[in-house]
Amino acid sequence: MSLKNNLQPSQSEHTPKPEGKQPGSLRLQLMIWYGGLVAVLLTLFAFLVLYLSTQTLYANANQAMNTVAAVVVNNVRHELVPQEPYWPPSLSLKAIDTYNEPGISVAVLDLNGKFRYTSDSALTPIPKNANVIREAQTVGRSGEYVGIVDGERVKVEVMPVSSPHGEAIIGVVLVAKSLKEVDETVVGLHVLIITLGLVVFVVGLVGGWAITANVLRPLAGITKTARNIVATVHGTHVGSLSQRVQRPRGHDEMVQVIDTFNEMLDSLESATKAQRRFIADASHELRAPLTSVQGNLAFLQRYLDDMPTEERRAVLNGAYEDTLRLARLVDELLLLARADASSDTVAIVDANKEVPEKKAGEIIELDHTLLQLIRQLRGRLSLDKSQLKLEVGHIEPVRVRGDEESIRRIMLILLDNAIKYTQGKGEVGLITVSVERKQNEGVFHVQDTGIGIDPGDLPHIFERFYRADRARSQHGTGLGLSIAHTLAEQLGGRITAESVPGEGSTFSVWLPLARSQQ
Repeated sequence: MSLKNNLQPSQSEHTPKPEGKQPGSLRLQLMIWYGGLVAVLLTLFAFLVLYLSTQTLYANANQAMNTVAAVVVNNVRHELVPQEPYWPPSLSLKAIDTYNEPGISVAVLDLNGKFRYTSDSALTPIPKNANVIREAQTVGRSGEYVGIVDGERVKVEVMPVSSPHGEAIIGVVLVAKSLKEVDETVVGLHVLIITLGLVVFVVGLVGGWAITANVLRPLAGITKTARNIVATVHGTHVGSLSQRVQRPRGHDEMVQVIDTFNEMLDSLESATKAQRRFIADASHELRAPLTSVQGNLAFLQRYLDDMPTEERRAVLNGAYEDTLRLARLVDELLLLARADASSDTVAIVDANKEVPEKKAGEIIELDHTLLQLIRQLRGRLSLDKSQLKLEVGHIEPVRVRGDEESIRRIMLILLDNAIKYTQGKGEVGLITVSVERKQNEGVFHVQDTGIGIDPGDLPHIFERFYRADRARSQHGTGLGLSIAHTLAEQLGGRITAESVPGEGSTFSVWLPLARSQQ
């Protein structure tokens, strides 16, 4: 965690918000899109229904006229005489009069245009189309046309009549039907569909507004919560990260968004608390040696000329030791800050995965590095005339890929802790180190017979500045295990701890094996 980065003001505190531009309503946009989609679908559906209905209605009218025309031609041919001009004095066509199709009129014309028959319900007059009638008389081809009678559209079917033996065309049959009812039905259908379409469109818009309002209601909760968190009064932040968005029912995507948002707030709250605790603990740890140095120097400044040489030397030695403590603490804080800053770029992989060649570092012989460090510590213990025993247990050749300096620092932190809290027990202690391979990991253990760790403290020992009650009698900053834990994670490994109060502790560092040993 970089103190420099933490103390810099956020960009939002200096970037003015645009004024006079209100955010667009997502609900309105969704309603417009939804309404537009409904309108397009309704238009296509209405066009399809009207087209099919119109075609069906006019097709039924044509079918009725074709049927009547065929019956009329058949009846006329039965009443024709064998000699020219083949026409009888009159045509009865009783079957046609009996049929009496509503809205249909029948007329029979000879080649001279004389009406040989008109039905009782005949239109007055049946509209004529000379071209179509002439084509039926000369070519013998049926035809149809539409005329206007009293402002109404009339459909006329023209069918030729041949002589009894079929050698010549002697006339035509005109079958006329008013399209008033069909046209009125089509118009009524248009009005009905348009009216229903408008009603459905309006209901769809209202329903879409209600649905989007219900669906987007959780977003309003997210916005409100976010605004409450960043709320300020007179430039003072008054929001709290403890607020959460109420979780709606169900398991849809919106619920997942809210769950993720709340999880993000949990992480932010935890990180913020850890940051504040870190700053408070760092300030506390720095204040004590600074106060001591300040007091010693102030004492020297005031009584330098009156103090004996030995007393001045003692005061200076105290100030010097405090400056060494300050330097060590600052170095540890800088190490943690650099580790936090580079945590996004360091490859963190599972123990059973291959470490990328670019970021894996050099191949380290874990057993040789540990044995070399043990020899150095034994020499230091011998100079200090310590009764503490530092023994080597089971050792296997283990090769890992990483940074040797980081691995040595982890080992040294764990061994220094073991020596510190085993010597403080008041009896001859024993520290045993071992190295082994387990599946795709190399593990080195540091086991001591020291004061141990209480079960309530064990989950927190890797937190920064955390010191258990049993450890407060020893000098330290509470950063060692946190540094070791951070370095192990950067190497793609982990640290575990087991302890029994009064009997000792065992720390194990698990690192991924180099590819050659997997």
